[in-house]
Formats: sequence, structure tokens, C-alpha cells
Amino acid sequence: MHLGSTNRSARRAVRKAAGGRAWAAALSLAVAALTALAPTASASSGFTVFTNERGADTPGLQQYGAVKSTVVYDYFALTCDAAGCQSDGGALPSEATFESKVKEYMSASQFGGGADAPVVLDFENIVLTAESGQAATNAFNLWKQLITWTHRAAPSAPVGMYGYDSSTANNSLTQQLHQNGLLDFFAPRAYRGSSQTDAAWTSTLDAAVANDRSLAPGQPIYPYISPSWDGSPGGAYMSGTTWGYTIDQLKAKTDGAVVWEPSARDASACNWVEQNAYEMGALTGTPSSGPLTATATPPSGDCTVPRGATTTVPVEITNTSDSTTAATRMQSFTGGSGFSGSWQYWNVPSLAPGASFRTSLPLAVASSQSTSTALLHIRTGLSDTRWAVVVK
Repeated sequence: MHLGSTNRSARRAVRKAAGGRAWAAALSLAVAALTALAPTASASSGFTVFTNERGADTPGLQQYGAVKSTVVYDYFALTCDAAGCQSDGGALPSEATFESKVKEYMSASQFGGGADAPVVLDFENIVLTAESGQAATNAFNLWKQLITWTHRAAPSAPVGMYGYDSSTANNSLTQQLHQNGLLDFFAPRAYRGSSQTDAAWTSTLDAAVANDRSLAPGQPIYPYISPSWDGSPGGAYMSGTTWGYTIDQLKAKTDGAVVWEPSARDASACNWVEQNAYEMGALTGTPSSGPLTATATPPSGDCTVPRGATTTVPVEITNTSDSTTAATRMQSFTGGSGFSGSWQYWNVPSLAPGASFRTSLPLAVASSQSTSTALLHIRTGLSDTRWAVVVK
């Protein structure tokens, strides 16, 4: 992660579905938002996607099936040298003070990870791969203490350590931290560099996975990833193709992933948001389904829709199967998530392969709608198309 020094500076200053098959009964809501009852990624695939999100206007990846989890940043500015370890150059925090800070990061005001969701300790200034000699020994002893205190603060949560796991420096010490009830999983850095090729990124990932498997073969590996290049929260977003490649590689080689402080600020996020909806549909066993595929085209020309306004969205329903489909109807939905509307045309005629039907949806987005993305569903009596939007 890249919040180590940033977080310390701030502290010092301020210290893509299950097919809908019910016929419409009323002209009410036409698009269904996936809610907190969404199946998690692990429910279908055994590969769990976690998300570290906090603050306002976050993407809300849990609506796609991700699980909220917690990262504990280096609030205490920990460092170690040959003489010992310090907190911001002074005394180390007490157990009570440290445990209170862990609980704060787990709270709804911060990351809101569940009691049994992973807790990752992100203390980059004392990672063992960057220490040597007596400083490494001192850091190792401090890590043991901090991990123990974290387990006491979050007794039901597995605990991991963010690190640069492709490095084998101080492997024997790292291995000991994954024994005797201390660390429960690995959380290696796996951000994509903006100038990094797929091959180069994959090579680093493979080295980290091989090293972790050698140290604790039975423990899961949850690499840290970001839709932003270089893991920079305010940086440019990667393409949908790159995001898809990243997820595919992790699915094949690890047990899950942690999406770190993601954002979706504007239309430039559309590619990764739409690809993520697709990937999560596959992971949760709820992909778009049926012989009819819907294409929604907001007036923006991209995936964005405005908050606190009603936007008429043209929708085209196309028969993408090899057989003629029976006549059907657009489906209604009753329920919240801040989206409502009613179809211009509800009756979908029989469609030959490749044929289309056009309608439109006056999509109202409540001003109170809180996430910067939403997973919506365009359903007919024969199909369900996942539709991801960025809300501005």
C-alpha cells in the first residue's frame, strides 16, 4: 500500500446473475439493484474477494459479492533499529492503546470489517524483508507482540501482514510469524505498475505465491490489488482487460484478493467497474443469463448516471441465442437501493436470432443514493443482464 507515510502525515497534522423468471405484475420499478444479500464470491468459487473501503462515495463492492474487511494502518509510526523499536521515535503503545486502534479500524466509522473478516496489519516500516541484523530480530519480536494483541482485539478474525512476499529476506523469521497461532494468512502486495507488462507482473506474483506456499503451505494467500495503476487511490484506472487478467491470474494461483481503497470517480472508471461486475458474476455464480441480452446506453455515452435526477436510458434487447425466443415481458422490481423507473414498452415480441427490441427507462436515482457504483439488473421473463453504472 501507499498510505504508510501519507497516513502518518495526516495523523501528525490531525492525528457483472441469477435469471429472473417471474412475470411482471405491476408498472413499478424496472431495474433491480443487487443488495447486501448478494452472494459472496466464495459462495460459488472458493475464491473470496475482500474489499477495504471507507469514507463517502465508495464503490460499494460488497453489492457485487465482495466481503468487507479491515486494514490497520501504521498510526503509531513504528520503526526498528539495532537498539530497539520505537513509535514515532518514542515509547511503543500499550496493549490497551494498540487494541483500541485495531477496534477503531474495524468499526463502521472506518473499514467496517466483520468480526470474522480478515484483519491486515500494514506496518511497512517494519516489514521483515526490509530489515537486517539485530533490527530484524527486534522487528520480529515486535511483530509477535502486535499480532498477539490483534488477536486479542479481534478474537474471531484471521490476522495477516501486508508485505513484499516475492522477497525471501529473513524468510526464517517470517515463517515463524506464520506458526504458533500468530499470522493466519498472507497478504502480499500485487498492485499493477502502469509501465509493467502482464508478464512482469505475473512473474512477481508467481514468486510471491511460491515463497508463501513454501513458508506455510496450508495458509491462504490474499494478494492486495487495486483498479488504479500503482495502487494509487487518486491515480488513473486500468483497463477492463487488465483488471480481468489480474483476477484470472489470482483465481488460478491464490485463495482470494483484497481490493484496496477502490474508487470510481468518473467515466474513466467505467471499464474496470463493468469488468468487475462481469468477474464477480462469474465468481458468485450469478452471471448474466438467458437468450436475451440487454444493452443500456445512458445519454452520457458511457456508464455514468447522475445522482438526484431522472435520466431516460435507451435499452436494446437482443436475441443472442441460436433459436427464436418466445414473446415475453420486461420485469418489474420492488425495492430500494435508490433506483426506480418504469419501462416505456413492456411487451417483448418473439425475436429471431440476432433480432432486437428497443425500449427505454426513465431511470431515477435518489439524491440519497450513497455508493459511487451500482450493480443493476435488466430482466425479462427469459433473461437477466447485469448492468453496472458509475453514479456521479
